[in-house]
Amino acid sequence: MLFSLFIALSAAATLGHAAPSPVQRRDISTSELAQFSFWVQYAAAAYCPTDYTAEPGSKVTCWAGNCPQVEQAGATILYDFSDTTITDTAGYIAVDNTNKAHVLAFRGSYSVRNWVSDATFIHKDPGLCDGCKAEAGFWDSWVNVRDDVLEQLDKAVSQNPDYQLVVVGHSLGAAVATLAAADLRHRGYSSTTLYAFAAPRVANSALASYITAQNNNYRFTHTNDPVPKLPLLSMGYVHISPEYWITAPDNATVSASEVEVLQGEVNLNGNTGTGIPDVPDLTAFAAHHWYFEKADACIGPGLPFKRSLPSQ
Repeated sequence: MLFSLFIALSAAATLGHAAPSPVQRRDISTSELAQFSFWVQYAAAAYCPTDYTAEPGSKVTCWAGNCPQVEQAGATILYDFSDTTITDTAGYIAVDNTNKAHVLAFRGSYSVRNWVSDATFIHKDPGLCDGCKAEAGFWDSWVNVRDDVLEQLDKAVSQNPDYQLVVVGHSLGAAVATLAAADLRHRGYSSTTLYAFAAPRVANSALASYITAQNNNYRFTHTNDPVPKLPLLSMGYVHISPEYWITAPDNATVSASEVEVLQGEVNLNGNTGTGIPDVPDLTAFAAHHWYFEKADACIGPGLPFKRSLPSQ
């Protein structure tokens, strides 16, 4: 594969770019663990067709059983989106009256392997700050649904102005969620909280610094998950900070001591430094699925890339 060859040829340049950050780490508290374990369930629900194609007022559910706390909270769908753009951006807006939150959730890709093979990682100016560049595909995925999402969020917030706004996603959904949260804050939703699980890099240093400075960012990686190592540092991409690095094994209950908080756009003490630093191990996709839950369990076997459009 050309992309695999490119990774191998880029390794030396990547390592030359990546100066490790000072060792700044801490473990999380049990209350933080409970919070993180809860919000990932909304990201997991974004993979379920019953949620991203739901009728307004439907309950958020996960046929794979990986969002029990969300189901218990009685969260309901306000708006869903899928099959309306060339990027096939999919997800939903839900209201959680139990936790006083509006949740904007983005679905990840059905085939991460195919995405890795086809990715080009072109930069694009998102218009958020001077010198800022975003990954074009991720940014366009947000922009293609932005107008309708903003309209629906405005309605929801007008009805529940004291509710928090939470943006979530796993994998490619986390990439879109990261840029969406940054843009929403830029547009006045300044207290938006982001939970990004297994996100690839989405920004150059200027944009990553801008998003980091907005605060309320929780970006998670897991052991040697290859997706957060893309795009490569040598391509001009870095991560937002901090990183919440899950060190627990695959398919295991995560304890508070198994999540380390690491600072910096490039920190070799976490996911970036596993294996050959910043070179993704494309055999390690098992680590990509497990973020407190099996985050993408609702994909299911044989699920089509897109749901069928209704007949005209």
